[in-house]
Amino acid sequence: MRYMPEGAVEVELRWTDIDAYRHVSHMALVTIADQGRGRWLDSLGDLPDDWSYVVARLELDFRSPAVLDDRKLLCSFVVDHVGTSSIRLHEQVATPTGTVVLEAVSVIVAWNTDLAQSRALTEEEKSLLKVASTQP
Repeated sequence: MRYMPEGAVEVELRWTDIDAYRHVSHMALVTIADQGRGRWLDSLGDLPDDWSYVVARLELDFRSPAVLDDRKLLCSFVVDHVGTSSIRLHEQVATPTGTVVLEAVSVIVAWNTDLAQSRALTEEEKSLLKVASTQP
């Protein structure tokens, strides 16, 4: 049976993601979670095209191995807190059968690329982010 939480983002595995133990490496899982996060934010649709962020904190718990035969991993996100310029997310990466591979908490900060510094979230961004989440 295929596991697909509503709103989850699929990230395809590459053979280069595999470590010497034939598992998806821990560093590849960080990259996969990052790709999923970016795609998930893009999927919100109401954020400006040039909306930028930086990761200020990343807490990881590796739960189970993933292997190349999984072919893709599913990333889901729940907004835990929206602050003045930051968003705290609970993230989960799972196999297509629902086995949780990675649980994470990230704090992302809205970023002004011209000034190379954080910026306050607008009220519209805060409203969108407060209701945006997928259930792992």
